[in-house]
Amino acid sequence: MKRYAILTLMALAAAGCAKEESGAPAEGYGTLALTAECTNAVAAATRAQAELPAELIPTANELGLLVESADPEYEFTQVWPSLDDYDSENDFLWATHYKITLFSGTEYVGAGQSPEGIDQPYFEGSQTTLVSVGRGTTKIRITARLANTAVRIRFTERFRGYFGNGAKFKLTTEAGNEFEAGYAPGETPAKAEKAEKAEKWYFVRPAEFSITGEATKQKPSATQPAQTIRFAETVNAAPKAGTLYTYTFDVAGAGDTDNTGEETFKLNDNPIRTETVDEELNDDAKPDPAN
Repeated sequence: MKRYAILTLMALAAAGCAKEESGAPAEGYGTLALTAECTNAVAAATRAQAELPAELIPTANELGLLVESADPEYEFTQVWPSLDDYDSENDFLWATHYKITLFSGTEYVGAGQSPEGIDQPYFEGSQTTLVSVGRGTTKIRITARLANTAVRIRFTERFRGYFGNGAKFKLTTEAGNEFEAGYAPGETPAKAEKAEKAEKWYFVRPAEFSITGEATKQKPSATQPAQTIRFAETVNAAPKAGTLYTYTFDVAGAGDTDNTGEETFKLNDNPIRTETVDEELNDDAKPDPAN
């Protein structure tokens, strides 16, 4: 999915009047025609590509505009909160090299300082171009792409079934932000969707983050308490910008005749770690203390 906008910038070649009385650019002025687009395509770590939900993609007109001189002999920096705020009748540019950046949000901060949170993607795209006099309109196209990092945390039906009393997980970022993940006792993805608790997309800066958590098994009997298992910390030390990381928690071995159990942690469907649970996963193998 791509959303487009077309913007025309007037390039000022010399100080003085910016346009003729007819309203057309005066002699010696140039124009820069910018086509802006915003795409929901992202890299997906171990997969070639994924897509962000359409509702998270801003329209091109909502993107902010940063224009910076790329000419060491000419200083110029100006920000427009959105493309709609740019006034082609009054906002002019000197004819030289510029770096033109599109970004989401009302002020430019860059991916390294972007907001973090649920459904807070940060988009950015830039291009350097020369606006010169006498060559007509300079046409460029800039695509804004996801510039921070997307994270999803999933639990398989098998995991939810075994840990039926719920799971509480936490995503912690290098910036010090913490976000909760997990599910309530007996909650399935279908029930969550019905209750308007659809899958969460966490957007964080492209810097180290970790996932910690615990899950509680179903109560084995009236006399035995429900057992809570705490899992080792999962750390992503160097996440990439513009990339989706999907962490899936699964359980294997529960109820097997050998009475063993393992937690499998997957990143985009590829196992990244297997953790043997110290406690017995097969509750049928445990003696009831009432007997």
